[in-house]
Amino acid sequence: MQSAVLRPVDPVAVPSCATCLQRWGMAALLLLAVATTGCSTLSGMPIRYQVTDDIVEKIDLKAEEMAHLAVSDDSSERNRLQNKAIAVIDQRFYAFVRDLAADRADSSAAVAGTTLGASTAGVFVKSVKAKTNYALFAAGVIGAFGIVDKNYFYEKTVPALVAAMRASRAKVQLRVKQAQSEPIEQYNGVAALQDVEDYYAAGTLLAAISDVTARAEAEANATLADVRELLVPTDTEVVRRSDISQAIFGVKDAAKLTQANAALKALGLPEQANPKDARAALVKALQPRTPERVTVVEKALTEAGLLKK
Repeated sequence: MQSAVLRPVDPVAVPSCATCLQRWGMAALLLLAVATTGCSTLSGMPIRYQVTDDIVEKIDLKAEEMAHLAVSDDSSERNRLQNKAIAVIDQRFYAFVRDLAADRADSSAAVAGTTLGASTAGVFVKSVKAKTNYALFAAGVIGAFGIVDKNYFYEKTVPALVAAMRASRAKVQLRVKQAQSEPIEQYNGVAALQDVEDYYAAGTLLAAISDVTARAEAEANATLADVRELLVPTDTEVVRRSDISQAIFGVKDAAKLTQANAALKALGLPEQANPKDARAALVKALQPRTPERVTVVEKALTEAGLLKK
């Protein structure tokens, strides 16, 4: 058997236990400082004045009450039960919105703290391999969070979604308040319960996304409709519109004002006291500038003698 060869240990490559504890202790203190400093500030809101779960527990909304609401035959009882349910929905909604913001802030803070710890630890060690591992770990944490951040939080669209939820809830709430003044025969318990469900649904992300999508589609369709109206006019149409414009802007004296007022009267519009106002009224009469509207104004100008055919 060969005797083991004892090799000298490089004191620089292998730090002492005390040194390791000191280095890791500094990293741990930095992480602790990030985790414990200003939690309310990181979440973007002050400490809640009352715990939501405690408030909901005191309101004490029972399933039996919702069942009773559906068959309620008294408007006062209907309103009481409906308002009780709305109060609970409000508390849950506000907590939900707070969590949307707080989860985002806490996640960012956690990633920052973890990345800081990994980067700091990488600075404290001398091994190139260890430095590389810590750097890869820090990069992995940031990359993983970036994937979640982009897919779940829709690239910073949470404020827009919250605004859409608030708007939808306000519409349902207005409908409920107006309906609560109605007698039970006109606004029965079943309708009241349905409005409670609509109020709850209005405060969900799915409803907000649907609302934003619907409004975007409506705006897109309106824009496309405007684009379709922007038809390229023919040479004949260009001359026609030029003649109409010259006839309108030719109203500059008393005689033309009389003819302009005759055209305005034929269009069902009030007469004007001076040529300037008459010109403005005739230009406004062309709106919206559809082919049908242009034809109507052209006919009125022709019959009044302002436009020669």
